[in-house]
Amino acid sequence: MSRYDADEGVVIAYGSMYGNTEQMAEAIAAELSAQGIKNIVMHNVTKSHPSYIIADIFRYKGLIIGSPTYSNQIFPEVESLLSKILVRELKGRYLGMFGSYTWAGAAVKRMAEFAEKSKFELVGNPVEMKQAMQDITYTQCENLACAWRTV
Repeated sequence: MSRYDADEGVVIAYGSMYGNTEQMAEAIAAELSAQGIKNIVMHNVTKSHPSYIIADIFRYKGLIIGSPTYSNQIFPEVESLLSKILVRELKGRYLGMFGSYTWAGAAVKRMAEFAEKSKFELVGNPVEMKQAMQDITYTQCENLACAWRTV
């Protein structure tokens, strides 16, 4: 672990209040699988203990993080996870981001701040969705997953 070596694969860690961000996570995972990525681990941060999520992040090269906007912030459990990742100073990882909002989007913007601090290499364009999944959102999620072919 101290060498920061990692296996091929992607961890998708997300928070979801009403299921919309979870749908995005599932769409991304489905397309990653269609692209031939075999090791895909999904964690709902409200159900998985952070120690299990972090162990998987150490194990695999890719992290795709998703969060709804919560009072103009990142969903609290996702924010806590990001803080724990920064403390561990992981190196040589790839990062993708997605999120949802109802009134005003902020989670994806705030996760971009995490991306700068973490020095993970950003892969694909972040996906931000207003309210519920639409055809364009599925396409954006698929495009984010397709960007991982080059990793």
